[in-house]
Formats: sequence, structure tokens, C-alpha cells
Amino acid sequence: MNTIEVIICVIFFSFVFLYHRFRNSFSYFERNGIPYIKPLPIFGNVAGWILMRKSLSVIHFELYKKLEPHRFGGVYVGERKMLLIRDIELVKKILIKDFDHFHDRGTKRDLHTDILSRNLLFLKGDEWKTLRIKLTSTFTSSKMKRMFPLVKQYGTKLHSIIEEMTDKDEFFIKDVCSRFSIDVIGSCAFGLEINSLENPDSVFVKMGNRSSNSKFTYKSIIRKVFPFLTKLSKKVIVDTIVQSFFVDKVQEIVECREQHKIVRGDFLDQLIHLKNETNSQKSQDEQAQADSHQFLNQIDGKYCTNAHIEMTPELMAAQTFQFFLANFESTSSTLSFMLLELAQHQHIQDRLRQEIRTVLENNNNQLTYETLQEMRYLDMVVAETLRKYPICGFLARHCTKTYEIPDSNIVLAEGTSIVIPVLGIHHDTKYYEKPYEFYPEHFTEEAQSKRPNYTYLPFGEGPRICIGKRFAEMQIKVGAIILLKDFCYTLSSKMKLPVEFAHGILTIDIKGGIRLRCKKI
Repeated sequence: MNTIEVIICVIFFSFVFLYHRFRNSFSYFERNGIPYIKPLPIFGNVAGWILMRKSLSVIHFELYKKLEPHRFGGVYVGERKMLLIRDIELVKKILIKDFDHFHDRGTKRDLHTDILSRNLLFLKGDEWKTLRIKLTSTFTSSKMKRMFPLVKQYGTKLHSIIEEMTDKDEFFIKDVCSRFSIDVIGSCAFGLEINSLENPDSVFVKMGNRSSNSKFTYKSIIRKVFPFLTKLSKKVIVDTIVQSFFVDKVQEIVECREQHKIVRGDFLDQLIHLKNETNSQKSQDEQAQADSHQFLNQIDGKYCTNAHIEMTPELMAAQTFQFFLANFESTSSTLSFMLLELAQHQHIQDRLRQEIRTVLENNNNQLTYETLQEMRYLDMVVAETLRKYPICGFLARHCTKTYEIPDSNIVLAEGTSIVIPVLGIHHDTKYYEKPYEFYPEHFTEEAQSKRPNYTYLPFGEGPRICIGKRFAEMQIKVGAIILLKDFCYTLSSKMKLPVEFAHGILTIDIKGGIRLRCKKI
């Protein structure tokens, strides 16, 4: 048999293998009487994502609409079967009431090689519960108040950078917001003066770019679409340069602080305290105790008190990396999306600016943690931004033990993947009066009282809710105040409308970036 014949045979038998594998996989929902969207061979229901034409968040949004009026339905990500949830009561059960059946996200990482993945996002079971309890005290309101001056400090530098932009025909707002976010996180997490606002080539900016979602597109596709292929490769998701940087940097800072007894009150200080404290419950303040109590109630008190996690430099690096990456993306994207909408709705921009100025004037022009709480319209604008542009447009869960779906005869087998399409829920006319418009009135007290719970999920909900939610919201609001108090924004002439979401990624971003112009008032 010559070389060409061998190649033809390999290709033929590969196609036969894949055909039978996918045919068997694709019959699952039909066999079990579950409504589903008919998949394409190999691609399943996510061809647009695999072919880099849409983001996965948008794909799930489209599937959410196609499954109307069903409470749930089957979809395929490649050969991987997933149950997409549409019913809000079922969302509540999965995220909270029946959490013991869905306490994992279903992410697969080799925690021995993917050192930075050993954080709350990827850990499972008792290890996750133990670490979650330990970290509860790090994001209380009192800790946010302590970090507030550090956030405000970089707001002053952000103001100077925006002032320089008033002379330009256009600028990319996310670039500026990303550098602001990195400077804040550098100070609040590491105690470092990164100065990326003044130095865009800072090493932390480079690490942020290397760590961004778009860098892992092909790896994400292979991992989700062809999970059996991931077993053939031991390659890490976060590249080794990023891993080495964060582990070395954290170890260097920790050794310096412990040697010289330096205390800054930042996130890393709290990790050092947990490292040296045998019982972290002893030092929890009232807010931390309340948060811990709520968490334990949500997991029915099923906390493994015998579980032990040593706060090693690698584990500390993993927590600071998650803190860095999550806040880097959430703050820069949310501020950018907010200004994109405000540039198109000047009446909303003017009203928000007026509230900011009025509240500050009533407080001797001092921006404090307390004055931040007085800005109700700012709360509404931030919430509406996160509704229309949730950072991740879906939540993933994993069925960890057999589960019978209430009011149905459907039983989910252990190992079934679950997807909650946040972008779809946030744009459903059943819950929001004007879902495709930017309408802050969606978040008046009256509007919220009429809306079912669990229809607003930008940070998730239940025990797996984003632990850094308070910090992210504080950073976003401070950034918004600084950006809007003295400046007015309009769209660049090169900004194309309607906007198009970036292709091929997991989350939500604008293709081509957000181009703005600004002038000082």
C-alpha cells in the first residue's frame, strides 16, 4: 500500500469513527424525551463559535430564543451535550435550592500543571468549600472601605490621562480603562505602584494581555468541543510565562512583608494573615461572619471542617491571579460599555453627571466610600450596563449527582453539563420592559419589585457568586465618577453602529473596539 492509499484510508476511517461517535452522542436528548435544537455534524449547535463567527455567549443567547416556550432544552457543544435552562424557578433551584446537585462548574484543569487555576473559579468539592470560607473575610464592606483610598488615588491619575485625550480626534476607551484597572488591582492586590496609566508598556499590562480570554480561543474550543482530545495533551491553559511571573512576584512580596513586618491592609495582606492564622474565623468581623453564615446556609451547612488547605505561595498566587484577571476584565469592559451607551444617550449622561456633581457638592466635594452609596442613579446606570453587557453571557454548572427536574419526568444523569444563558435572560421581554435599549429605569425600586428574582445575574448567584463583586462594583463606580464629572463623551466618526460583538471568544466584547471623543466641561 503506497503513501497516498494510507492517507486516504486514515481519512476514511477517521470520518467513519467521528460519524458514529457523533451520531450516538446526538441522539441523547431525543432518546430521553428532552426538547432540543437539531445539531450539525461535528459542530453541534455552536458552529458559529467554532468557525470564529460569533462569541459563545451570543450563541447561547440565540439558542435561548430558539427553545421558546420550553422550560429547558438540549444543545450540543461539539459532541458535548448540555442542558440549557430557560425557566427562572429552575435557575433558582440549580444555583441555590438544589445547589448540592450542581456545586461544580464542570471545568477541567490539571491543577498540578495549571498552578494559577487553583482558585475559586476552578476548584471543586471540599477544597473549594474550604477555600471559599477562608476567603469570605477578604471582601467585606469594611475591607472595601479600607481599600477605597487606594482606588480613589488612581482615579486622580485617570482624570489626568482623560484630560490629555481631549486634544485627540478619537481614542480607544477600553485601553485607558484597562490601564486604570491594572493600576488599582496592582495596588489593592499586590501593594505595587504599577503606573500603567503613564506607562502602557508595563509588565503587568503585558501579563493582562497574555492572560485575556481571546488568547485562549483555540484551546477553549478544543476543550469544550472535543473533550476527549484534551486527554492527549498536558499543555496548560495559562501559559508558563504568566504562571512564573505571578508565582515569583507573590513569593517575593510575601517574603519582603514578613521579613520587614510590613502591613498595607490590601488583598495580599489578608492572604498572608490566612497563611499564618490557624483558625481564620477568630478574626472575622461582623460582615464576614454574616457572609459566612449565609454561605453555610446556602450549602445546607455541608462544610468539611476536617478539610485543610495550606496557603502556599502557589495558592496565594492563584488567588491574586484570579483577583487580577477578573477585575481587570470586568472593570475595563463595563466602563467601556457604559461610555459607549452614554455617548449615544446624552440625556442619560447629563443626568448622571448632574447627580455626581450634586452629591459631591453636598459633601464638600469629597469622594468617600459613604458618598459613593448616595449616588442612586449611578447604581442604576451600572446595573443597566451589566444587564445589557454581562461580562460573561452564560453560567456553567455540572450535575454532580442524579437529579430529577421538578414538574417533569426527566432525570439528569451525573456528569450532565448545565448552561444558564445570562445574556438571553437579560434580554427577555418577560423580565425587562425595553430589553434591547439602554434604559436605567429597569432598576428603579418599583421595576425591580415587579421582576422575579434571579433575572439579573452578571456576577452569578448563590454559593458560587463572584466573591469579588463588591470590589468590582466599587472600582467601576469610582472610575465612572472620575470619567464623567468633568468630561463629556461622544462617538468617534469612525465608530460603526450598530455595534458587532467580537467573534470566537467566550465572553462579550466589541469588534474593532470602542472609539470615543471627549471634551472637558
